[in-house]
Formats: sequence, C-alpha cells, structure tokens
Amino acid sequence: MRNVSFKFVAVGIAGAFMFGFGCAHRSSPETKAKAESTPWWSSAVAQKLESAGSNRAELVTALKQIPSTQREGLQFLLEHMPERDARALRADYLLENVALAYEAHLQSPWRDQIPNDIFLNDILPYASVNEQRDAWRKKLREISAPLVTECKTPGEAAQQLNRKLFPLLKVRYSTERNRPDQCPTETMASGKATCTGLAILLVDACPSVDVPARVAGTPMWTNLRGNHTWVEVWNGDWHFTGAAEPDPNGLDRGWFAHDAAQAKKDVPQHSIYATSFKPTGLAFPLVWAPAITWVSAVNVSERYAPKSAPTATNKMRLLVKVLDAPAGKRVAAQVTVAVATNRATRFLATSKDESADLNDIVAFELAPNTKYEIAVMDGTRIVHRDFVAAARAQELVTIPLDDTPVLRFASQACYAPPPIKNPLSSADAKELRAALTEFFAASAEKQSTWKFAASAEKLLRENEPAVRQAAWEAYRGAPIHNAAKQDFDAKQARFDKYLSPYTVKTVGIRPTNGWALFIAMHGGGGAPKELNDSQWKHMQIYYREHPEAGGYIYVALRAPNDTWNGFYDVYVYPLVANLVRQFLMFGDVDANKVFIMGYSHGGYGAFAIGPKMPDRFAAIHASAAAPTDGETTAKTLRNTIFTCMVGEKDTMYGRFDRDKKFAAEIEALRGDRTDIYPVAVEIKAGHGHSGLPDRDKIKDMYAAVRNPVPRELTWLMTDKVIQDFFWLHVPAPAKKQEIWTSCRDNRIVLTASSNVVAASVLFDARLIDFTKPVQIELNGATTSHKVEPTLRTLCETLARRGDPELAFTGKLDVRKDEETGMLQVATKP
Repeated sequence: MRNVSFKFVAVGIAGAFMFGFGCAHRSSPETKAKAESTPWWSSAVAQKLESAGSNRAELVTALKQIPSTQREGLQFLLEHMPERDARALRADYLLENVALAYEAHLQSPWRDQIPNDIFLNDILPYASVNEQRDAWRKKLREISAPLVTECKTPGEAAQQLNRKLFPLLKVRYSTERNRPDQCPTETMASGKATCTGLAILLVDACPSVDVPARVAGTPMWTNLRGNHTWVEVWNGDWHFTGAAEPDPNGLDRGWFAHDAAQAKKDVPQHSIYATSFKPTGLAFPLVWAPAITWVSAVNVSERYAPKSAPTATNKMRLLVKVLDAPAGKRVAAQVTVAVATNRATRFLATSKDESADLNDIVAFELAPNTKYEIAVMDGTRIVHRDFVAAARAQELVTIPLDDTPVLRFASQACYAPPPIKNPLSSADAKELRAALTEFFAASAEKQSTWKFAASAEKLLRENEPAVRQAAWEAYRGAPIHNAAKQDFDAKQARFDKYLSPYTVKTVGIRPTNGWALFIAMHGGGGAPKELNDSQWKHMQIYYREHPEAGGYIYVALRAPNDTWNGFYDVYVYPLVANLVRQFLMFGDVDANKVFIMGYSHGGYGAFAIGPKMPDRFAAIHASAAAPTDGETTAKTLRNTIFTCMVGEKDTMYGRFDRDKKFAAEIEALRGDRTDIYPVAVEIKAGHGHSGLPDRDKIKDMYAAVRNPVPRELTWLMTDKVIQDFFWLHVPAPAKKQEIWTSCRDNRIVLTASSNVVAASVLFDARLIDFTKPVQIELNGATTSHKVEPTLRTLCETLARRGDPELAFTGKLDVRKDEETGMLQVATKP
C-alpha cells in the first residue's frame, strides 16, 4: 500500500470528462463522426434501450457524451439498472454520477486495493434499494472528503464517516421519520431516519470518497423480534457496521452481532442479505415494500455465523425495554436484575432510549428456571417486576414506569391468560398430543361421539392451562389446514365464493406473547374496481407506523367486491373470522391483541364487524362512518373498546347525526356504571368527510387487550351468521334474538328473549370452579348442576372458533320446553 493520505482535489466534473484516468487522445473529425454513428455499447445495453420507452433518447445522449475512459461504468449501470430507472433517469443525472465516481476513484489513496468488479458494483451505482433517486454524490463528497483526509484504507474512512457524518449533519435515529426508505436528501432535510434511512445515507457517503459499501439486513431475526438494516464496507473483504452506531473497537461489532450470528442461510425469512446492483437472481427482501423484487441481493448469512461451534452456556437472554408509559416512549433508566433468593447476585445495565434502534435492547444472560426480581429506577420512580427465566433462548420484558393506560377504559388491560405453572411431563405430552391429533384429523361424525382416555381427561382436570396449550398446538399441526395455509401464503382470505386479498407489513419488535394484528379496511365501496384498488393501495400506507408502541402486523384488507356494502354484508363476517384464524395459526399472532379499523367504506365495515363479533378484537375503530340500521347494535359492546371519529360537517347519509345518536345510546346503556361500554365517539370540529386526524390511531389502540371471558354479556343478534359470542353459542341465530347473562361465584344468570329456542353456555376454569356445583338461573328459575370439563368440548370449541382463548372445557345446553315455552337445561344432548 502506498503511504499517502486522501487529499480532496477539486478537479471537477469537466476535468473528469476530459481525462477520466488519463488524458484523452485527440481524434480527427472523421474518427469522431464514425464513433458517433457506430454504437460502441453492448447488446445488453441495446436491449435496455428498447425497454426505456420515451426515455430512450436520454440514455442514448448519455452513451454518446460519456468519455471513453468511463464507458465501462456507464455500460455497467445501463445493463443492470431496473427498468423503472431506464424509463426515468436523465442523461445529465447519469453523466454526473459516473464522472464523480471516477473522479473520487482517481484521487483515492486506496484505489489499487479495490477490484474493478467491486468498483462497478459497490461504488459506481446511484442507489442502494428502492429509495427516491436523487443527485446525492456531489453534496456528500463535499461533506465527506474533508472528514477522511488522514485515512489510509477504505475501512478507516468508513469508520471515520460513521463517527463524524451523522453529528455533522444533525441526523439521528427516530421513528418519527417520514418513511423507512428515505434517500439522503430526505434524511438530511428532516434530520430523522430509522435503520434503513441511516444505512442508505452512510452507504452513499462511502462511495462519494471511493469506499465500497452496500446495504445489508435481515427480514426477521430468528428470535422474531423484527427486521433490521445495516451497512457493509469493503476493506479487502466485506465487514459490517451499524449506521450511526460506530463502535470504538472497529468494524464487525455492534449490538446486533449476537442476533446476526443466529441467522439461517437456508431459511429465507431468517437469512442475512446484502444488496447488489448487478442482478443475482435473488431479491433483497424489502420489509417496507414487500411487492418490490427488482432489488438484487446476495445471501451473506454464512459470514455472520460463529467461526467455531458456540460453547454451551446453559444461559437464556432477558431483554428489558423501559417505557415512560404503556405504548409510550423508550427511556434510559437503571435496570437491576437480581436472583430472588440471593439478591447479592445481581446484574446492572441502562435501558435504551429513543435515540437507539428499536431492536437495540439491553440484554442480561441469566440462568434458566430461576426466579429473578427486576428493578427499574428513573430518578425517584422505582418499578419492580418478578421474572421467572424459562428454558427458551430469549425473552423480552417491557416495563412502563407509569402504569396508567393510554385509554382509560376498565376493560383495557384486565386479562392475562392463566400461566402454565406445571408443564406436562414428556410422556404425558407425547400421549396427549397423539390423542388430540387423532381427534382433529377425524371426520365430524366420529368427533361427535369421540371419547378420550380417562388419563387424558384427568390431565385436563388437573392442569387446564397446559392441556389447552397442547390442544392448540395439536390443532395447528393437524393435517386439516392445507387450504387455509395456501390462502395465508397467497395473502388472501375467503368465505364461500368471496375472496379478499391483503397486504402484510411487520412493524417493530415481536412481543413475548406474539405479534399484535391490525386489520385496516379501505374507503370506496360502490365504485369502479380501479377506484377501490387505489383506495386499498392508499390504506396500505394510511395509518402511520408506531413501532415504539409495540410490535405488530399491519394487514390492509381489500373488500371482496366493489359493491356499496362490500365490508358489511353477511359474507364478510365469516371471511374476517377466517382471516383472524389464519394469523393465529400461521402468523404468530397474540389472540388477545387483534384490532380492526377503517375509514369511510372501511369505517362502515368496522361499525358492522366490530359490534357483531367483538369477542374477536381488543379494540375497534371507525372513521368517517356511521352505524348501519339493522346491522349495528351498541348493546354488544359492553366489554370491548370501540372508538369512532366523525367530522361535524360530515352530514352526507346522516353520518354526523347517526353517530350522535349512537353516542347517546351508549350513554344510556352505561348508565351510572364506569366499568362497561368502553365506547367513545369523537366529533372533530371544522372537519368534513375527509382529512380526519386519525392516522396515529394504532398508537392509541395498541395498549388494549381483549378479555375473552368477561363476567357479563349482552348479545343482540343481527343476522343468521354469527353463532358464537364470547362464552355463548346459539346454533340457529336470527335477528332480534337477545341474551343477557352473567357468571359469578359459580352462578350463571341467563335471560333470553322469547324467540331464542336453544343456546349453550360455555365455561372453563377461568369462569367457574369445577369442584363445586354450578347454579344456573334461566328466566328466573334456578337449578344446580355438577359439571365436568371434557377434552371433547375443548377440542370442539377450539375447532369451531380457531382461537385458543375462545375454546372452553365445559358447557350447559339450554332449550325451550315445548310445553311451557320456557328455557330449561337440556338433559339429553
């Protein structure tokens, strides 16, 4: 290597045009004319010109004006650029980019260390992924060159840029950035970016001073905490660094190194990829734009794998995230983790605040199967949590310093599934799983008379939480879900002849119990397909991302047709139920964190779907919509958060008046109580139908948790489709049938309208004590019954609902007596 330093010489673009890497030879007019009339470029470039459409002339201009010493570079770009760029990029943009790249290379003290293929693929390109194409190279070179004047290798220069560039530009990590894939100009203007935007900025700054660089990332860590993007730089070989996260110890270090070492080369979702301008046959997974497949990549997972087999440590990793409030902002606070039985054994660290990447979470290595006490101190505030280190490799605990919910509704976060205190033995688990799998694979006729072994029923009586989990795992793994899995893989939900496609976006870090699911429904309705498609596309980006609130999956659902009531007809409700079932079975979703929301046409859908099946959702939101007569009832929202936003000028179809009437109905139903009907109608002064300030609703809703077993239910049926409502089942529902019921202290009180012919009251250890008799009062008459939990009931309700939290182990059937016309507990099945 030559012992020289990088000195920025303002040769200028004109000088680069003149000599490239040396002086251009003068040519005669005849030679010049011949060169211009005979294309010098490759057949691949000629093919790209054919696909450039009306932009062909710009590309030809660039080809004719490029200096001969830079032809190889322009030809490389044109051969390999995406067609969208071939149809859009101007000649002056391409000529400036190529000239500046060659000029920086000419002046670089390490140019002899850079192979030509690396220069072409990782210095010359004008973009990294799908970011907006802007002329960043000149400005970034002017800023970056003075920062690296004393550097002698590309690796040194990359580290110096990572240390100096971001503070100089006043750019920081922030989830408040405009979008994930910001170009350098956007990031420098706002001063905010997340990992992808920061990586793009550093990757562009490096080539501006002849440092090869490329974007690297994974669509999902193996621990399912989310995706991440970082930077690789060339220094004789490829090395990694976190953008805006310089490590004083050099390259190949960072908070994500442990997670990256777990990457799986043969599992696309958990692989690590690096971008390549030259097509490779492999697409870089753009989590923020999954439909784009024209960004090429190489799978580099093996480079991040440990050089030798990791030593077995018998440790688990505890990650602790501290928030100022539920669904609030991350704060830096002192975290102490101590062994509960020996507080002298403790670990200290400081949690990460909003300046750190969302995936950068303070970690502790703990002994499994040990009880710990977590203490978080922030000034005068101290919060304590108990934690039992399980056998799993890693677990995330989120601790808010203020436990006050964002939404102050009584049912907001009042439920947590009963924990499994005593895991099943290996032998019991194996025997039980085999029996459960056999049941789920059997025909409906055989299931109706199925009898499980007495030993399995005993396990249920003694350990319901563990058996419920085993039944759910067996149901998910049963060979009966091929069609549902195909729909899930194809991103579509169906019922009967109706089919709804959807898009999927993962935001933030996976919570311990699985992802939250937000289902968003678009506007439009009775309109041409093109308009509804455009509304659907807009809904895919409508609600702002809030990863700081918690990890979630965002699903933008397309209506199954283009009719006026596409989101609120009888086929929609089972279709949405099938969509939720898909994500519970295959999408790693927390059953108690499912949300649905919509605007205009989609808002009407929320007004219909939510009150009909509130047992499916933690919270529901409707904007610019109103209740539909005969389809929406306020009565069923006794236990489920429902919010509505409407403009005071939105009077079309009576929306404003209908919403005011709906709010009055809720007030009447709530009466003097504050623990029921967590419903709010928000009227926005000065607003009409469009432009409501609801784009941050995900953050408002996220803290909500569904309670699948509320103690009181009011079910007014509005169709013939919905047969289940929390812990009630009606085999033949019909409009205007109504049931009021409660369950407390092993006493069930049920009152039904006269048109209810039959119903089932479902329960389990969450609602009753099976060791005691259950009293049931039916329309004023009380009887007492000894009931037993059964595996068949658990499996039947699990298969019917497809939701482990809405599966029950016991039931009492009630039917109308033909002689008296009164409901009675059925004595025969």
